[in-house]
Amino acid sequence: MSARLAGSLTLAALVTGCSGEPLTPGFEEPLRIPEAQFRDGELPGLPPLTVEELGAGVEPVSPTVVSVTLGNAVIPPREPSRSLSGLASADSAAIGVRFADLGHGYWLLPTGSADPVSDGALEWRFRAAFAGGLPAGRHELLLAAIDGNGRSGNQVGLTLCLLPEVPDNGNACSPSKPPPDLVVSLGWDTAVDLDLRVVTPDGKVVDPKHPTTAVADEDGKLDITSDGVGQLDYDSYSACRPDGHRRESLVFQRSPPAGTYLVYAGLFDACGQPGVTFDVSIHVATSTSDGVRPLETFRQSAQLSAVQADGGAKLGTYVTAFVVE
Repeated sequence: MSARLAGSLTLAALVTGCSGEPLTPGFEEPLRIPEAQFRDGELPGLPPLTVEELGAGVEPVSPTVVSVTLGNAVIPPREPSRSLSGLASADSAAIGVRFADLGHGYWLLPTGSADPVSDGALEWRFRAAFAGGLPAGRHELLLAAIDGNGRSGNQVGLTLCLLPEVPDNGNACSPSKPPPDLVVSLGWDTAVDLDLRVVTPDGKVVDPKHPTTAVADEDGKLDITSDGVGQLDYDSYSACRPDGHRRESLVFQRSPPAGTYLVYAGLFDACGQPGVTFDVSIHVATSTSDGVRPLETFRQSAQLSAVQADGGAKLGTYVTAFVVE
């Protein structure tokens, strides 16, 4: 017990630092762990062992992370709570966590109780939130075990794949997966009920209340699986209910019918906010040397004020038109 208490006191010193200056809260970091302390700088420890070193039987320098448990390594934008857990060597007092290539510091949290069936290895667990706007694709998450004197051994790397804000069918994580042929996306920066509206060449208005370009047959049925049909993926901040998305995208898995499409942004409800800044972007599946990738072919930003909220009575603010040949 006394050894663990000493480790905890040393950990407190590690977290507080020697300067007495306030700690950076880490609110702007790509990774956020509410129950941990944030520290600026590089993660302590030696680089993770390579595949070759592990294959040759090289033992990691202690203290080290013994195991990591993560249910799903694919992270959607603005993921609010993803659970990670595992074990650290018995001489660990804390776990440090950061992205290898993103952010300006690391999170520090104490290890927990000993696991009786793992030679006294110490349990650790946390829930992480991920920011929006992160670069999509594969990124290495580094974890380091730190002892009561601030020493750390070999870090452990865990590959995560961050999905893009604009739907891509998982192309950023698995390039063999083809992206949608065309995506029209509306994103915004404030907690308001903003709607993407697209008028198709035949005059149909697609919006969150009419989320597909499919046209009803004689029986009034819609076939949303037909080639060329576009589907709106989300009704974000509907009725001013916070959901963290602030984005709506009209996704065409196959190229839509030829003609001119009109794009609008409609402020349904300002939700008590004075206004909003938004951008509309268009993304087209394009063949590259690395395979088929979604290429952004258009982006335009604009602002709307609260007085322009219309409850859906109008199309909204015209943004652009695009032509499908």
